Amino acid sequence: MGTRISLSPGGRTATLTVDSDIDERARPAIESAAARLPLTVRYLTLDLARVDFVDSALLHLLRTADHSVTGRGGLLRIAGLRPQPSRLLALAADLWPEARWESYGATAGSN
Repeated sequence: MGTRISLSPGGRTATLTVDSDIDERARPAIESAAARLPLTVRYLTLDLARVDFVDSALLHLLRTADHSVTGRGGLLRIAGLRPQPSRLLALAADLWPEARWESYGATAGSN
């Protein structure tokens, strides 16, 4: 499983980079990495630039990470969202609009 965490000076911002597909086998390790973030982290970027395939595990991962940082008054954003993961988020937004899945897609970019 390839995940890396980089913290900004001061520890308020972190990037969690995932280097492999996200499925139910990979999700626990990624969530564990996110759970180990210092409590000072308010802004988390999930870098998915190297992720070609995701399944519903991405939705669970996003909700878990989002609750963690928003509970601290922060914000979760996605960088490098590729086509297949983007389509999954669009489908989730169509099926469950109350979950605000489109907000993750709106923050996606290739930063």
